[in-house]
Amino acid sequence: MPHRTHIFNSFEEFRADGGRLAEARPIVSVGSFDGVHLGHQYLLAELVEWARREQAPAVVVTFRKHPREIMLNIEIPSLNTPEHKLRLLAKAGVDAVIMLDFDERLQKLTAGEFMRGCIRDAVGARAMLAGFNNRIGKDGEGTFEVLRDIGREIGIEVREGERIEVSGDAMSSSAIRKHVANGDFLWARKMLGRPYSIVGTVVKGDQRGRSIGFPTANIPLKGLAFPPLGVYGVRAKLEGKWYVGAANIGTRPTVDPSRHEPLLEVHVLDFDGDLYGKEIDVEFLFHLRGEQKFSGLEELKAQLDKDVAEIHTRAEEEDFE
Repeated sequence: MPHRTHIFNSFEEFRADGGRLAEARPIVSVGSFDGVHLGHQYLLAELVEWARREQAPAVVVTFRKHPREIMLNIEIPSLNTPEHKLRLLAKAGVDAVIMLDFDERLQKLTAGEFMRGCIRDAVGARAMLAGFNNRIGKDGEGTFEVLRDIGREIGIEVREGERIEVSGDAMSSSAIRKHVANGDFLWARKMLGRPYSIVGTVVKGDQRGRSIGFPTANIPLKGLAFPPLGVYGVRAKLEGKWYVGAANIGTRPTVDPSRHEPLLEVHVLDFDGDLYGKEIDVEFLFHLRGEQKFSGLEELKAQLDKDVAEIHTRAEEEDFE
């Protein structure tokens, strides 16, 4: 029987619908898990292994948006959508995920209040695995040492995960965001443990690309981390199958000069079909050129012909197919 990960959208929903999980006294880990990078993967593997030894459920408490967005009132681009994050957490083998909207109520909870009210009373945890250098509670007061002491008082064993490094650099979501923003896919891949990609649902555009022979799958980028504006060689996964593609990240200055919000457009090579409403996984392979403004559609089409030919050639040479 395939493994199933149960998804809950609040502690209240977990208490109401996750009775058997709570009764089994889970082992819990709490964090943003943005990107579910290699450091997170090691932590999750340790969580699952610990839970299996104790014959307990492995439960992750995480957030749709990074808590620092609320705490600092700034926008922090995410490395994946909540749906993509859930899939990666499920792939790690956890038994349940509690996906929260971090709000002012959670922000005001002290480490002790969070441990007692949420981890002990709502989740029924027997133990907690804290991420390395992760902090929980109001003003970040809940260091590992503080959480360990609180845990002793309330009957929850607290352990800390290992510090994970790549080539001497500490693993962190913020470091990966910087590599992505610089278009450094090799470093992003090293830290993610997989190729950097954007996963999203295709939305309907103005079909301008289709009119010049280059139909595109359009994916909104709002709230997501993304590489510099420009044209990229990519692989696109649709309905379980990979295709080579040409992707543009930009504001479409030639056809939509008033646009300010960047958009990801992917022309999937050797594919003919309707993509609207479907999920697409766009894996970035290499940067081809920067975004340009052309004199008109004919000049744009001529450049796109060149881009596609070059991407085809490189895909064959480097076996990206």
